[in-house]
Amino acid sequence: MQALKLGLQFASMVIIPMIYFANLYLAYFGGKFIPVPLSYLGVVVAIFGVIFWATSIVNLGSSFGILPKKQKRVSRGLYKYFNHPMYIGISATVIGISIAQNSYAGLVFYCLILLPLTLIRARFEEKALD
Repeated sequence: MQALKLGLQFASMVIIPMIYFANLYLAYFGGKFIPVPLSYLGVVVAIFGVIFWATSIVNLGSSFGILPKKQKRVSRGLYKYFNHPMYIGISATVIGISIAQNSYAGLVFYCLILLPLTLIRARFEEKALD
């Protein structure tokens, strides 16, 4: 049981952030496929995502943590309207950067790797909240 907990801590603190970074890297440097005028839409989506992401962290306050833990559900700010606004912000940021940089690789990585991991993490968090 202790080994599983340590494994989850390692995954949450090292592996998952590296996956986010890898997706941002691919989004920025990946192959080009979107016409340039559409890339401006990507910039707007990415900026919205960063603002949404940062606002959700502020709304969490002291409830913010790396590992899901048993605690009371936050119901203020964006959390009043969305269950996981931080993940919405992260997703919008990655998708926006991928579109802005015309990165097919970034979008594919998001869909195949980051999105499923985010959904799994959200499910773990839902189970841990009161």
